[in-house]
Amino acid sequence: MTEPFERIAVVGLGLIGGSLLQGLAHGGHSVVGVDVDPATIAAAVHSGAEVAGDTATAVRGADLVVLAVPLPDLPDAIRSVAPHLGPKAILTDVGTLKSPVHALVRELAPGAQFIGGHPLAGTEHSGWGAADPLMFRDAPWALTLESDADLEAWLRLASLICNLGARPVPTSAAEQDTAVARVIGLPHVLAEVLALAGLAGGALGLSLAAGSYTSGSRVARTRPELVATWCDGNPGLVRALDDVIERLTATRAELTAGGSVLPLARAGYDARIGWEQRAFEPVELPARTTDLLAHGASGGWITAVLVGSSGAARLLGMRPSAA
Repeated sequence: MTEPFERIAVVGLGLIGGSLLQGLAHGGHSVVGVDVDPATIAAAVHSGAEVAGDTATAVRGADLVVLAVPLPDLPDAIRSVAPHLGPKAILTDVGTLKSPVHALVRELAPGAQFIGGHPLAGTEHSGWGAADPLMFRDAPWALTLESDADLEAWLRLASLICNLGARPVPTSAAEQDTAVARVIGLPHVLAEVLALAGLAGGALGLSLAAGSYTSGSRVARTRPELVATWCDGNPGLVRALDDVIERLTATRAELTAGGSVLPLARAGYDARIGWEQRAFEPVELPARTTDLLAHGASGGWITAVLVGSSGAARLLGMRPSAA
C-alpha cells in the first residue's frame, strides 16, 4: 500500500500546476509538465523544469496525472490525456469545484481512476512566474473519496500530498462544493461588490480608502474568468448568497429604524476569533472510507499515511478539539 509514484505528469503550468511541478521536483519526484502556451513552456524550460513537447508524451508512462487547467479547458484536457493513461494510472485535478469534474471524467474518460483534488492555496496572481514550490505548505487539500473510489489509490495520493507539506481533507465532491461556496465563492462575490461600492462612492471615498477597503476587496484583483469558474454552477453559492442577503436586509432594516450594527459586529467578531483560536488534537484513523469522511466532515485532516509491517495502512491526523 501507498507505494510512491514513479512518474508524475502535470498538465497545465499556471500558478497551481507550476507550483506543484516545482514542489514535486524539489521533493525528488520524477515529474514532467506540459502546457499549451509557448511562453509558459519557454519560461518553465528556462527555469530547469522538465517539459514534454505534447500531452501524449507527458502522460504516457505516468502513474499519476494531474490536470491543472481551468474548468472551461478541462474537457479538452481530459480528452487529450484519456487515450494515454496507463491501466493503473491515477488521474486527479486541482480545480475549485469537484462535482462538475467528476461528471466530466465519467463522460469523457469512463475507465479512468479519478480522485478529485482541490488545494486551497494560491494568490490573486497567476501564471508560471507566480509559481512557488512551497505554495502548499500547511494548505488544506480537499481530496474526494466517493463510494466507488479505490481506497488504496486515495491513500497513495494522500501520502504524496502530505509529503508536499499540505493537509489532505477527505470529503465527497458534493460536500466539498457546498463548503467552498461559503469560503471561496462567496468571498470573491463580496469582494467584487465591495470594489464596485467603493468606486460608486466617488473620488473622495477612494482617496480615503485604507485597510478595510483594500483587505476586503483584495481578491477582486483575481482574473475574472477564474472567479467565474469558481462560482458558476455551484448551487451552494446561491444558498450562501441567500444567507448573506437576509443578514444584510436585516441590518439595513435595523439602521433604517435608528438601530445599531453592534449585534452583527459582535456575532461576526465572535465567529472570526473563534475560527482563529480553534484548538486541535492528534488522532489515529483506520483506513476506512466511512471513518475518513467523518473525519473530514468534522474539520479534520490527514498528516501522514503509514504502513505497518503487515502492509496495512494507518493514518495520523488532526481534528478540532472538543476542549
